[in-house]
Amino acid sequence: MREQLQSYIYTEKFLAQLYRRAAALASSQEEKNALLAFAQNAETNANYLNYFYKLEYGVNFDPMVPEINLQGGYRAVLNEILKLEISSYLEYRKLTYNQSNNEFRETVRAISDTKLGHILTVLAIITNLNTPQTNG
Repeated sequence: MREQLQSYIYTEKFLAQLYRRAAALASSQEEKNALLAFAQNAETNANYLNYFYKLEYGVNFDPMVPEINLQGGYRAVLNEILKLEISSYLEYRKLTYNQSNNEFRETVRAISDTKLGHILTVLAIITNLNTPQTNG
């Protein structure tokens, strides 16, 4: 479970970084604000997970997340976010089953519910990028 929690914390910190990068590339203020809010959610998720890590192992886990260089701009960052959000969403949903620690189960359930909203919003942004704009 230790490596699993470390992986989850790392992924949330990585997602926060990706959301901030996407926000910097966003074409509208509405998208930028949503992506920055999602970055804050990911940081908060990492903090919640670290709380349980510290309870279990007696130390904090605060990994350094190196800057990555994605080719392809805004769409590439959004696609990477979507891939990570979907895989972590599925992992967190699995954690909610057969979990004896009620506080941990409810925290993970809340995180996965938030992730579902992120997934839908990022999908909407990508869909909007794929839709030809008309001047009317």
